[in-house]
Amino acid sequence: MDYIKSIQDILSGAFADLKEIPKTDRVLKSTKIEQEIFNDLYNESMVLPSCEKDGARKLKSFPPLVRDVFQSVYGLKARFTEDEELSAISKEFNKNILENLMSDEQYSAIKSVCEGKELPSMGATEEFVTSIYHNLSSLMNKATGGKGQVNGLDIMEQDKQELTQKLMSEIEEYKEAVGEEKGKIGEMAMQMAKRISDKAEQLKNFTAIVQKHTAQNQKAVRAEIAKAAGAALEKANDIRCALASWGNDAGEMHKNPINTEILKRVAKSEKLRYISKYLGRYKEMLSSKRLAGYTYGRGEKYDIEYGNNISKCLTSELAMLSSPELVPLFVRKYQNKALKQYRRREPEFKGKGDIIVCLDESHSTFGENNAYGMAIAMVLFEICRINKANFALVHFSTKTKVDYFPKDKEIDTKRIMDCAETFLSGGTDFEQPLREVFALNAKGQMTKPDIVFITDGQCDLPDDFLEVFNKFKKESGAKLTGILLDYGENIEFSLKKFADYIYRTSELLKDEIMEKLIDERI
Repeated sequence: MDYIKSIQDILSGAFADLKEIPKTDRVLKSTKIEQEIFNDLYNESMVLPSCEKDGARKLKSFPPLVRDVFQSVYGLKARFTEDEELSAISKEFNKNILENLMSDEQYSAIKSVCEGKELPSMGATEEFVTSIYHNLSSLMNKATGGKGQVNGLDIMEQDKQELTQKLMSEIEEYKEAVGEEKGKIGEMAMQMAKRISDKAEQLKNFTAIVQKHTAQNQKAVRAEIAKAAGAALEKANDIRCALASWGNDAGEMHKNPINTEILKRVAKSEKLRYISKYLGRYKEMLSSKRLAGYTYGRGEKYDIEYGNNISKCLTSELAMLSSPELVPLFVRKYQNKALKQYRRREPEFKGKGDIIVCLDESHSTFGENNAYGMAIAMVLFEICRINKANFALVHFSTKTKVDYFPKDKEIDTKRIMDCAETFLSGGTDFEQPLREVFALNAKGQMTKPDIVFITDGQCDLPDDFLEVFNKFKKESGAKLTGILLDYGENIEFSLKKFADYIYRTSELLKDEIMEKLIDERI
């Protein structure tokens, strides 16, 4: 301040441009559409409003941080606000948290699940922000080394801005004043300029303290951010799996009444959550294989043959149509199937008939085995929907329950989830579910059924029943695929007597078995 000797020094020197650039607490930029999407999700959130309110009591820039976290996982590309446009507290604290999140090794996985998907993004945001809130005091203490609160940055910056506004007013008064009044105002302006300079120096020093301790404690900060990122990834995956399992919006995962209800129900059901971990992944596998099938279905050119398929003709043959003299030759070759055309490898279309799943729900299957078996059933049900075929799920233990889904009826999501939550418990009886297969066929509800029999146990069927069942298969054209959840136990003989083929979890990974089941039916 020694260089400020008079009011003229203020007007022509360091305080010549008193109009400051507007400051923002938002580290990342959002489009209007992204802001509207966040606001809509925020209004329905059961977590964020209270967490944001409580967080703001500790950290003034906490609410903008919440929006920045959502933007970082939802947005296509992160667009950072320029440093000179950022408030001091956001530049030194919020930005550090976001940069640590975006440099964490789990971030790319979070983005792959959340980018452009509303509900997973909001779930990840809720989980990350909640974790940060619970550790906020620790993070702020690390940023200052225990020498005050991070909010001090904002207080000093606000004080500096208020003093600057007062100085601007005094300068305007100085310009209008005359005589002794002009001198008094000039003196007041010089005092105000000194206060601004002192406040700026104070802000600079405290910023240096924050930067120093932030750098010193970066490892500890990264560990806390990584923990929060891990929780966010797990939550986003849970939501993705739930919606991929039970939703019907082709992977968009928008907030709508159906998806909202699905998430509420899955949150209340441990079994549905367990099934979703398998089913969501397997439905995505089915979707990718169908997409690959469409690509392959267009055929791969690999040879030249003769025929009269215009769509496959070589351009050299079609060129004859451009010359009147050669048109008769083209017609003659067409009639004689003598046009040169590409030969393509066409897909092999397999049977797309009705499917019956017999699912063992004896008490020994409770947990992972039942969740995996139900996931298989639900994927096969999805294949029936695609192929416009009938589907039946026969739950069995010492008793049976049949859920039948005809191909020509609207799908009721609630009924499907009710079916998936069924668990009979009890012992194991193979004969009863196979008799249910007889009944479904006799009623005309299933034609040439593709039977998938899933069990973790053994049950020796009587020889006379085996004879009846094998006769049924021969007459109806039915085939039975057994899936034995044996984990290495040698109990294959139970299924071997009546299954046409057996997959065993002791020999193949569960995902490999699912992949083979899908490949055989699409």
